[in-house]
Parts: sequence; structure tokens; C-alpha cells
Amino acid sequence: METQYGNPGFSPGIFLGGAEGKLRSFYEFVMYSSLFVAFAAAGMVYTSYAIEGVIPSVAGIAIMFLVAFSVYNLNRKTDEAEDSINHQGRFAFTKKFEKVLFFSALACYALAVFIAIPYGIFPVLVTLVPLLAGILYSVPCLPRRMRYRRLKEIPVVKNLVVAFAWSLTLTFLPVSVGVTFSPMKVLLAFIFFTSYVFIASTIPDIRDREGDALSGVRTIPVILGVERTTMLLTGINLAVGGFSVLISVRMLPAIFTLMLAAGVAYIHLCIHSFYHLRSRDVVCDLLSDGQFIIFGGAIWAFRGISG
Repeated sequence: METQYGNPGFSPGIFLGGAEGKLRSFYEFVMYSSLFVAFAAAGMVYTSYAIEGVIPSVAGIAIMFLVAFSVYNLNRKTDEAEDSINHQGRFAFTKKFEKVLFFSALACYALAVFIAIPYGIFPVLVTLVPLLAGILYSVPCLPRRMRYRRLKEIPVVKNLVVAFAWSLTLTFLPVSVGVTFSPMKVLLAFIFFTSYVFIASTIPDIRDREGDALSGVRTIPVILGVERTTMLLTGINLAVGGFSVLISVRMLPAIFTLMLAAGVAYIHLCIHSFYHLRSRDVVCDLLSDGQFIIFGGAIWAFRGISG
């Protein structure tokens, strides 16, 4: 999400004419502490509620916010070696506040599980999916006889693990604390979010390609190169995203079908604007991760207006 080899990365001065100082400190705090991605996750699960036709639950949204905040901070603790090369700005921040962030992450996950308990064992298990996936993803727990010790080291698998873990949580958290739901709408949400998260987790790998290659991490861009990776992500977005939009026509209100179409167009823009912006962190962190803050807010406003 941050600097690479001395690149200053994104700063609010890009949009605010150099008005940095406190604004930069605030930006770094929100981004590097994982608060931004937590709000984005809350927006994603709120969007999932809308797709699945389930009445939004404060508990479900709070669980998603707390889980995202916790998992991303714990993951950065286990990825310090890579971050010290690829993300020097974030690494400096997380090292400075590592105890606060670590214990806050543990407390937040415990609180998320505590909130899920009254709803039964299924929502508790759904809440634990990102934690279990995060452990397998970042901790060297695979047998020593294997070439790889962590799932994140296995080409393509790391992106699939991230995509399935988060899409499972985003899809089943709303129905696990809801009353009624449509299986087909749940499937639609799962397909849509799996595609989005896979793409969103691969875009930063394009930015970090050089550092990953030097570290021996074989990501998709390291293996395929930037141009072929861009083509792959475009194909997935248009095929899976387009399919999601088509099947949503018969299942969702027109406004939500338009929202899915806007989501496909938005991520397409993120993929192809990567090399046209001054800072690549704008795409990797602000635009791509912030998509569902915008969409979640739009859905909330629409519901407020429509009553």
C-alpha cells in the first residue's frame, strides 16, 4: 500500500495542492493502521446485504469492520520482512506503533467473535474464516518437506486464498445473522465478490513486482509480467463481472443491477489507470479498496431517500 524503494507514495497533496503536514499524518494513520480497509470492508458487507436482499444488521457490519481491521494488522506483523522492502512507509508506521496495533487487533477479533456468539455457531465460524485463512496465508505452517511453507508463497494460490476467504465471509455473514435469504442471490454475491477480491489483491502485486521478485516471491505479475497480468485481470473482470450483471437483471432491483455494472466498470478503470496516475498507491490503496465505501454510502443514501 505504500512506498517502494524510496518512492514517497501517495500524499493528500496530490489532490489538495500540497496541503500536507497534518493532512499527511492523518492519511498515514487511516491507511497504515488499516482503518481505511476496515471501513471498506464494512461497505462491502453492506453492499452484500443489498445484493442478497437481507435487511442490514449493525452486528454484521460491525463484525466485518472489526475482522478486517484485525486481520490486516496481524498480517502486517507477519509480513515485516517483505514490508521493509516493498512498503517502507507502512513498515515504519507499524513498527512505531506495533504493540498498540497488535493488541488492538487481538481485542477487535475477540470482540467480533463475541458479537457473533448470540447468533449461533454458524456466524461464529464465518467470523473465524479470515483469521484461519490469514494464519495459513502468512504463518509458515506447511510441512518442511514442501517447497513452500506459507500459502502466500505459492503462485496464484495466495490470491485465491484471499479471494475465497473474504468472499465467503462477505457472502455468508449477512445470511448468518439474517432471517430469510435467496440461495441464488447468495451465489451471485459470492461470484461477484470472489472476482473483485481476486483482482483487488492482484493489483498491488503489479506495483510490488520488483520487490517481490528480489525477495523470491513468485506472484502472478512476477510469473506473467505486467502486460499479461493486466490482460488476465481484464478478462476476469469482464467475464465474471459481466456474467454477474447479466444474471442480476432477473434477481435484483434495477438500481442494484446498475450498481454491479458500475462496480465492473470501476475496477476496469482501476486496472487500466494504474500507469496513468502520478502515484500507483492511489489505485492500489485508495481507489480499489475504497470502491465499496462509495457504493455502500450510495446504497445507504438510496434506501434513505426511497424510505
